[in-house]
Amino acid sequence: MTTYTVTPNQDMIEPRIPEDKLPGSAQAVLNILEDHEPRTFSEISGQVKWAPRTVRNALRRLIEEGFVVRKFNFSDARQVYYMRP
Repeated sequence: MTTYTVTPNQDMIEPRIPEDKLPGSAQAVLNILEDHEPRTFSEISGQVKWAPRTVRNALRRLIEEGFVVRKFNFSDARQVYYMRP
């Protein structure tokens, strides 16, 4: 069983900019996470043909802007899940 949690109030973040103002890489990652299911970095980067740095930057931007939350897997602390709130 996969266990993950979110930091307090992280699900309550409202996006600060419109979705269409995001860079193309961030919009593509957001489309991958559209079903609100948690995914690892490897799962996300496996669905796009970009360098890992591009995917990391897109995820960072999405987290900063409030479109994506980062959840920790307590059964395997090496993994972090990303998902839409």
